[in-house]
Amino acid sequence: MSSSKESPMFILSEWISRTIDEVDRSSSSLSAATALAPHLRKSMILCSDEYLLSALRISCSLADSICKAEEEGGKLLPTPSSHWSDGIAVHNMKKLNGTLATENGEQDNYVRAEFLPILCNANDDEAATHNSKMQRIHSLGIVFYEIFSGGERPIELVEGGQTSASGGSNTLSASEENVNLDLLPFDQALPIDLGDNIDDLLDRITEDELNIPKKRQSQLRSNSANMRSSVSLEPLKSKWIPGPLCDLIDNMLNSTNSALVGGDACNSMEDVRADLTLMLEKPEIFLYDQDMSKLSVTGLQFRDTVFGRNAELSTIKQAYRRSIMGKAELLMISGPSGSGKSLLASELGKYVSASGGIVLSGKFDQLQQGKPFSALASAFDIYCDSLIKDGCLSSNVEVLASKLLASLGGEAYHLAKMIPNLALILGPDIFDTSHDQVCDHPQERLEYLLCQFVEVISSSSGAPVTLFLDDLQWADAASMAAVSQLSFSADFSSSSLNKKKEFFFYGCCREGSIDKNHPVWKVFCRAKLLGVNYVNVKLECFEEETLNTMVSETLHLSPRLTRSLSSVIYHKTKGNPLFVSQLMVSLNKEGLLRPSLSRRRWEWDKEKIESQKLPDNVAKFITNSIQALPEDVKSSVCALSCFGASTKITDIKTLERALNKNLVDNLDVAVREGLLDKADDQYQFSHDRIQEAAYNMMKFVDRCHFHFFYGMALAPPEGGSDDSTLLIAANQINLAGPEAVPEKSQYAIVANLNLRAGKKAMEMSDFVAAYSYFDNGISFLRKKHWEEHYALSLELYDLAAKCTLTNGDTVSLQLLYEQVLTYGRTFEDKLNVMYFSNCSLAFSSRLRESIEIGLDILSKLGIDLAGDSSSMETCVRETKDLLSNYTDDDILNTRRMTDPTMIIAMKFLGKMLTGMSQIMPKSVAHVTQRIIQLSLIHGMSPVSPVGFVHFGSYIAKFGDISGGYHYVKLARSLLDKVGSRECAGEVICFGTQVVAYVEPVQAALEHHHEGYAAAMAYGDIFQATTNRVLLCFCSLFLGVNLQTARENIAEAIQFSEERKQVIYVIQLQYTQHSMLKLIGADEEPNYAAEGEEILATNNSVMTSHYFQKVYISFLFRSYDRMKENIGKYLACVESQEMEMDSNGMKGFINEEALACELAAYFYLELGQKDKALELFLLAHEKYHEWGAFGKCTSLFEFVSSNFTSIIGSGLTLFNTTDSMGQEAAVAAPNVTGGLFSFTNTNVNMGQETAAPAAAAPNMDDGDDLLSSLDDVLQR
Repeated sequence: MSSSKESPMFILSEWISRTIDEVDRSSSSLSAATALAPHLRKSMILCSDEYLLSALRISCSLADSICKAEEEGGKLLPTPSSHWSDGIAVHNMKKLNGTLATENGEQDNYVRAEFLPILCNANDDEAATHNSKMQRIHSLGIVFYEIFSGGERPIELVEGGQTSASGGSNTLSASEENVNLDLLPFDQALPIDLGDNIDDLLDRITEDELNIPKKRQSQLRSNSANMRSSVSLEPLKSKWIPGPLCDLIDNMLNSTNSALVGGDACNSMEDVRADLTLMLEKPEIFLYDQDMSKLSVTGLQFRDTVFGRNAELSTIKQAYRRSIMGKAELLMISGPSGSGKSLLASELGKYVSASGGIVLSGKFDQLQQGKPFSALASAFDIYCDSLIKDGCLSSNVEVLASKLLASLGGEAYHLAKMIPNLALILGPDIFDTSHDQVCDHPQERLEYLLCQFVEVISSSSGAPVTLFLDDLQWADAASMAAVSQLSFSADFSSSSLNKKKEFFFYGCCREGSIDKNHPVWKVFCRAKLLGVNYVNVKLECFEEETLNTMVSETLHLSPRLTRSLSSVIYHKTKGNPLFVSQLMVSLNKEGLLRPSLSRRRWEWDKEKIESQKLPDNVAKFITNSIQALPEDVKSSVCALSCFGASTKITDIKTLERALNKNLVDNLDVAVREGLLDKADDQYQFSHDRIQEAAYNMMKFVDRCHFHFFYGMALAPPEGGSDDSTLLIAANQINLAGPEAVPEKSQYAIVANLNLRAGKKAMEMSDFVAAYSYFDNGISFLRKKHWEEHYALSLELYDLAAKCTLTNGDTVSLQLLYEQVLTYGRTFEDKLNVMYFSNCSLAFSSRLRESIEIGLDILSKLGIDLAGDSSSMETCVRETKDLLSNYTDDDILNTRRMTDPTMIIAMKFLGKMLTGMSQIMPKSVAHVTQRIIQLSLIHGMSPVSPVGFVHFGSYIAKFGDISGGYHYVKLARSLLDKVGSRECAGEVICFGTQVVAYVEPVQAALEHHHEGYAAAMAYGDIFQATTNRVLLCFCSLFLGVNLQTARENIAEAIQFSEERKQVIYVIQLQYTQHSMLKLIGADEEPNYAAEGEEILATNNSVMTSHYFQKVYISFLFRSYDRMKENIGKYLACVESQEMEMDSNGMKGFINEEALACELAAYFYLELGQKDKALELFLLAHEKYHEWGAFGKCTSLFEFVSSNFTSIIGSGLTLFNTTDSMGQEAAVAAPNVTGGLFSFTNTNVNMGQETAAPAAAAPNMDDGDDLLSSLDDVLQR
């Protein structure tokens, strides 16, 4: 046997004595107990952690050395004997200083023991026999008895009384009276430092056999009769040694007595080592005594412990660590019902919290799907509640509130409506401002707000945020869309465009419950498309060994003791963890698994358990368990199951008063039965399978009756201050259905309740749930409801139509629209659904149809735009004259618009403005003028700022930059005056194009950031995308680092693709191509499939495309290619101007003339003389119309000298008569071939002399080329 060369070594009896003294001196609890009797004081020392854990390490090292020797074939095994303690040496690795070793064994080498060679048997064959193994277990049991008794030997092994190895004198038999028991000549006061001579000393001890008489040697190696006698453990128990340790020693001492051996006996030294190891590693479970008296009352208790899932737990921890390091990752835990998915997920939550992370946890519920974003809202609400309860209001909570308000402003209102505890953090002022629920994309708005909330949580705490959602099989599409945005979106903040959120999402779902149409499936498909890693951890039922570990730790017994019970349970449950726990609880109730006060442990009746007949699945077993409850308890559990997995106690008490039934006391009985949990002011089923079993016990008709009755009982009175139960009540009634309504008079009441619930859902930004409430409300209406309940019917249909528009359900919208058109009593009553239908056309890219219908509706409201043929210049001048009568303060303090008809008219104008800006831009000035006029007459509406910002852009376009900038700033100020920022994204987007001429151009980046955030906060996806696209363009042209720009453009493309903004995708991809060229990246953008078609048909996209080509050709000095692309670019501009002119009212004639002329020059350079001549003649016509007669003369001279081959030599002068009646000779080409001909035209030329002809640019000259390009870029 080896020995430490540096550590002190003691014989076992000396170590026991020294350790007792050391604990006595160092223990703080003993220092105050000076009046204790010596034997009581010693007992307190022996049962202390300081002594017990050190003694256990010695015991474990002895068992381990025997196990290793047996594995090596029996060499150096100690010979069975009742006097082993005389030949055991203990090594202290360092002196005791009162520091306890940790439970996980970090200080396993703190103290150890070994057998000295004198005890070892040289006969390997004899050592390997079964009897010898059992005898060694018996011998080691005697040693353990001595260690834990403080040096006393079992009284049954001593003739004449008790013996002590630590100070008492041993009473020996007559044959041993003269034997020297000191095996080693150790000094009894100080340890011997054997140093480097330990091996020599041990060899000498072996050879000389320490001069022990042969008779004594024989006794040490003999199997004495004492080893076969029963030993009482009462002396150990009287010293308060833990029961499990006493039981182990008792099992060891009885291992050789066939008359006493039972199922508890140790069968091998491995059993002993395993038991001791568990006592060291998990003393709270396997060492210390349980309170069996308490367990006799409370019954069997299960801990939240994960068994047999180490590999799975390691996998999910690794996924979490990768995610917070910047690599986006998703994780899902799946498996059969009851396999422990939620428990494993909870274990990861503990790990995240212990690592400093923040965990948000929620649960979906099949019966609570009517509550908007129930799982997500619950997760965030619980987090906010924890902040409040932790008393952090003066620090963390205030920081969170200030950052959230700074980030979202008044839009935080929408989060506060969904998350009640957030409203407490933000304060009551958040509800002071009215908020219009009109929003094109409320789902997108909420997703953006949640992303910002997560970012604020993370930045405020400096910790990553983890979201866990349980029971994903019940997840709704809206919630999963929000999860998708949280998981995949970049942090689009002003400080960093491409900063990734430290966010990790994981969830649990039942195996086989997610198909390809499920919202969860779509999230993970999106992850795959984006290259985000997706981990699926699949759980199976327990193997028998894992199940035994679960049973062992639950009963606080060694696995060898529970193996027989576990085998029976495994064969009855097939290893399903939920089934196992429910079965064990049932066995405990029936007395087949019971706590024994006398034995201080659990015991069971294996034969009776084996003979029990059980259902073959957990659902039937749980149903039988509920059926066995008292009738009133069973009825209360069934009532609770109607509300889903959990219910607030306050709601149960409200229901209790309505039913006049003692629900709370009955449910408390179910809590004691283990079917329910009662915590955090709510009742919760211990497992969703228990809730399902209770719910399915009721007949369908009875369930419907209960749902309706419970809903009516919980419905809050209309107009009351507390509507917390409104959604629960409506959901219960809707689960019942119209057939469950017992009285005719209640139909309208229920429909109105659904109307209120739908409005609340809209406030919480869940328009899918809101539509469900409105649709259910309509279903409760009876025949003739339009006559009997007109106002209720109209509001339900109006709001349902609004939800269908938001949700993209055009079919339902059309049906609702037709109903209102048929039964609406007035034109004004029909306006809302008309507006929703008109918006639907615009969203479907049917812009022209939408504009035509809008113009028709406005004309019926007395707002006629179709007959207005005045030019843009006239519109701008008239509007400017009108506004000159008002100061800025007058405008900002104008009253708000209150006339409902005029408000909806303004909405039509605002929607038309967006459509016209795309296909009829020259008509925008007329709509802008009318918005401003109506705002000044009837009051400001949320659309008013849009009119002012467009007016500012027109002022700037005519050359008055400072005037345009003034009105842009005024429009932004109006946003805070009109009570809604619904148009903030559009105002900022258009205004930035003017602001960039006044403020530093780099400020455009920050303004478009703000515009994006404002649009997303309201849910205006079109303007959010526009701001983001313009931001990418600005990033490229304003010198933003190209690698950053590359990432920004990629994210913007992803953003636009997900929102089906195809045109923006294509424009961004062309910009991406330019950026890649500049970087030198050897890759091409993955162009959208529709790209070629849109490029061929959409002039705006084509113009952007050729501009990018001009820019890149210029940077790389590719002049030939640049000339070609400039020509194509200007041709696009000319074509676009012509298309605009054909689409609407007259516009900027000067720009049209210039565009045609420039396009003609470049077509001429490209050799396309026919096209060039056509454009020159068109330019001449435009200049003539504008009154630029000098320019007309100059242009004519150039054409006549360069197009002789086409127009021939015949040139005709046609007369133009000025306003004074004088004739002015203007040369005009006589185009042969019938292409063009000019006739006499009367013009108001005036008396100015025509300017001399200007020379056409020489495109072969590089300097002139760059000058021409500069002109193009200025445009």
